[in-house]
Amino acid sequence: MLALLAADPALAQPARYEAWAWPARPLDAPEVDTLDAARPPDDWLGRDKALHAAGSFLLTLSAQYVLTAKLAASEGDALPVAAGTALALGVVKEVADGRRPVDPLFSARDLVADAVGVLLAVGVVLW
Repeated sequence: MLALLAADPALAQPARYEAWAWPARPLDAPEVDTLDAARPPDDWLGRDKALHAAGSFLLTLSAQYVLTAKLAASEGDALPVAAGTALALGVVKEVADGRRPVDPLFSARDLVADAVGVLLAVGVVLW
C-alpha cells in the first residue's frame, strides 16, 4: 500500500472539498471580467440564501432581546433599531463582497434573503 502511495502522490493527498461548482482562479491570475461564466451561481434558492435569511433572523431577534431585556427599551422602540441594524449589517457585508479583489460579487438577492429573515423575526416579535 505504501509503495502505491509513493508511486502516485495524488493518491496520498485527500480530495479537496470545493464548496462551489465553478473553477477556482489562482490569486496571481490576470483580472477577468466579473460578468463571465466563471462567476459563482447566485440562485434565488439555496444554502447561501438560507444562511443569509437565518443570520438576519437571528441578528434581529438577538438585538431585540438585548435592547428590551438588558437595556430596558420598549418593544416598540427596540424593534426598528433591531431590524435596521440587521439590514445595515447585510448591506455592509454585500458592499464588502463587491469590493473583494478576487471574484467580487455584490448580490441583491442576498439582500432580499436578509430582508426575508428580518421580516420573519419582526413577525415573531409582534406575534
